[in-house]
Formats: sequence, structure tokens, C-alpha cells
Amino acid sequence: MTCYVMARVAIHDREPYGRYAAAFMPVLRQYGGRLLVSNETPEVLEGPWDGRKLVLMAFESREAALTWAGSPEYRKIAEDRIAGSEAIVVLSEEL
Repeated sequence: MTCYVMARVAIHDREPYGRYAAAFMPVLRQYGGRLLVSNETPEVLEGPWDGRKLVLMAFESREAALTWAGSPEYRKIAEDRIAGSEAIVVLSEEL
């Protein structure tokens, strides 16, 4: 069952976040993830938006998403994401 990982990211330091972004896709692909959305200015249809970047990824399963998130490769590059941003990251399986 497809599993989605969604993040809302407030970038406060472009240098470390840029390093993270540059290394992100190879690690995501290595674990079978697909980047569906990466948008710093999503179009708001309803309600207030806090200006955070919107990211949406898809994985084959919950287990695949958790394997990626906990992998040594991702944890290493995530150090730069954590240094350069504040993120809310959630996981949800397809209905």
C-alpha cells in the first residue's frame, strides 16, 4: 500500500539547507522514494498558510518510508536539514 511522507519546512539558513537539498534525491531514490511535490510557494486555496515549503514523497509501503527515514544515509544528510530549517514531517498510508 502506498505511503506518503509530507513535510512543511521553514528554512532559516540556506547554506546547510542547500547542502541537504543537493544530496537529497540520490538518497530518496536509493530507498525507492518518489518526490511528488517540492514547493516553497504553494497556492493557498483556503485558510491561512504559514509560508513553509511543502514537500510530498511517496513510498511503496510504510516499511519502505520508515527504512528511508531511519537509514544512515538519510540521517547523515538530515543533519544539514535540521541545522538549516525547522520541519513538521508526517507519514500517512493510502486509504
